[in-house]
Amino acid sequence: MAEQTTGLRRRTLLSATALTAAGGMGAAALLDTVQGRTAAAATGRPEPQTFGTASVTAAIVGFATDGGMAYAVTRGQTPPKLVTIDLAARTVTRIGRVPTGDGGWAATVSNGQVCVGTYPQAELYRHDPATGESELLGKLVQGSGFVWCLTTAPDGTVYGGTSPGCEVWEYSPANGVLRSLGRAHPAVEFARVITADDRFVYVGTTPQRHVVAIDRITGERRDILPPELVGPGPGAIYAIHATGSRVIASAEGAVYDLAPDGSDVKVLVAPVTEPIDALTVATDGELYCIARRDGSIFRRDGETTLEFVGLENVGDENRGLVRQDDGLIVAGGSGGLWYRDLASGESALFDLADTDVAGPDLIQSISLDPGHAVYVGGAYGLTAHRPWKGTSRRFRVAGEPKAMLPLDGKLLAALYPSSEVIELDPATGDVRSFGKTGLQRPWEMAHDTERGLVLIASAPGTGVLTGALTILDLATGKLQNYPDILPDQAVVSVTVHAGIAYLAGDTYGGGSVPRTRTTAQIAAFDLRTRSVLWRTEPLPSQPSLQHIEVHGDVLYGLYKRTSGTWFALDLPTGHVVHQDKLSGYGEIVTHQGHVYAASNFGDDIAMIGPDLDQAKVMYGSLTASWFTVPQLEFEPTSWYAWGAAGRKLTRFYLHPRI
Repeated sequence: MAEQTTGLRRRTLLSATALTAAGGMGAAALLDTVQGRTAAAATGRPEPQTFGTASVTAAIVGFATDGGMAYAVTRGQTPPKLVTIDLAARTVTRIGRVPTGDGGWAATVSNGQVCVGTYPQAELYRHDPATGESELLGKLVQGSGFVWCLTTAPDGTVYGGTSPGCEVWEYSPANGVLRSLGRAHPAVEFARVITADDRFVYVGTTPQRHVVAIDRITGERRDILPPELVGPGPGAIYAIHATGSRVIASAEGAVYDLAPDGSDVKVLVAPVTEPIDALTVATDGELYCIARRDGSIFRRDGETTLEFVGLENVGDENRGLVRQDDGLIVAGGSGGLWYRDLASGESALFDLADTDVAGPDLIQSISLDPGHAVYVGGAYGLTAHRPWKGTSRRFRVAGEPKAMLPLDGKLLAALYPSSEVIELDPATGDVRSFGKTGLQRPWEMAHDTERGLVLIASAPGTGVLTGALTILDLATGKLQNYPDILPDQAVVSVTVHAGIAYLAGDTYGGGSVPRTRTTAQIAAFDLRTRSVLWRTEPLPSQPSLQHIEVHGDVLYGLYKRTSGTWFALDLPTGHVVHQDKLSGYGEIVTHQGHVYAASNFGDDIAMIGPDLDQAKVMYGSLTASWFTVPQLEFEPTSWYAWGAAGRKLTRFYLHPRI
């Protein structure tokens, strides 16, 4: 077959003609034709061309307040920033650094010192806002892990929860002692939220819902959440607060108010299906809470009623909810602080992305549109680059664009964690929503031009095994899920060839749940009949595929587990005809009769086909840039491909004979 890139998957490509016509910042320097690279073939492969930061972020995870000051910990910037915010003045007063980690979900303030818990190494730091200095207090998980939550008891003692192992830790600033209190619950891996009063520390868990009260003196523990609120099935506690006489905890669409011993339970039901992930209780007992992504704010009215107040931070996760004077402050995961006047209902946004908090982001996705832009997806933002003009524009979106597809001058994107599918008009900034797939983590989009369909491969949320293929009918704007194509597997990749969608699976699903399969499958799904034609397991005992692509009659695949294993499957016979190993896993792309793969860990770009038994590394040891996996976007009539290195938009020359 001829060119196998256009129309087979999410990639829409930028032509050499469009680049030349665009002019701007030296089209001749930006674009070299294949003929013009004859001399380069004799001297070696040219160095990659870089064009500035690919994506910026001010996304935050940990958030804590102390009077009129707030402290936020960034994610996606390494090492993370620790940001001091004057809430009244709406200004950033200091930007410090946590010494290590990719972020810190957990933050609390004790005696004016900010404690931060990090990931992917679960370390606990104490930070002095006055000097900007940080001190490592200890490592809370051996190997990789997360400090998910921190709280400060009335006497200044700090408590934290971790995963894996659902362990609870205690740090006493008075004597400097850091000690483990052991596992909060034997059947759960995540000690996700935490609070404390004078006598007990209370731990909320996920992906099974429990509230465990641990006696701070004796260490005795008990699950105080009534059995009817625990389950059955997956669930989570998303926010928790202890007043001394009551424990307030939130879940999907509800707030639980109970005594410290688990008695006298009151259930406040909210008219939302999304989890209530932030709450605040004022000194007078007034309770406010907010629903993740839905954005609905509620005020407690009586014993069991939640009164709707308004919408704020729609589409985002909430990192904190602060009651101040006559208003509320909602801290969003995007780094936006929303100030809401409770009397008037008016709100204003203080966006950390517009301050020096913003920095180079780890990249979610990349895509090209002919003559328009190189699009990069980041944390709560999409950036349209026009490097031939020397311009970039960032658009704020409500999530992480995990997959993108340029179409008719606009851009489709599938967002995490909302699962919303949107269309962005880059000319106006207008956003149209097609709705939500209901599957938390989209991985890839492909365009079936013959039927006018957009195909979305998605993994489920934590605690669920089965993902789905979602089909968006462009004529009607309707979404339809097909969850049974790959049973008990996340769907992590989709490609279209001759009316058939090929899907790749991952037996780990959404994670934190026992697997039912040992080997990942590939399925062929007929788009005409909407039926499964066949399933196959190309290599035994390989539990996680990452990506697949079709070139002619050969399907190429790359595994996440075992990392870097790739294969070429002859579709007519069903036999694996080539197999080798890369430095890591990523995405595969076909271009002008050749097959390429970009992989992480070694951060390499290699050619793996056609008819190759060993990969040919073309660029190696690139500086890591990806939050998801490395990707490439080829220009259709040259040997250049767009990607990233060192978090910069980068253009690689990938002629197969160099």
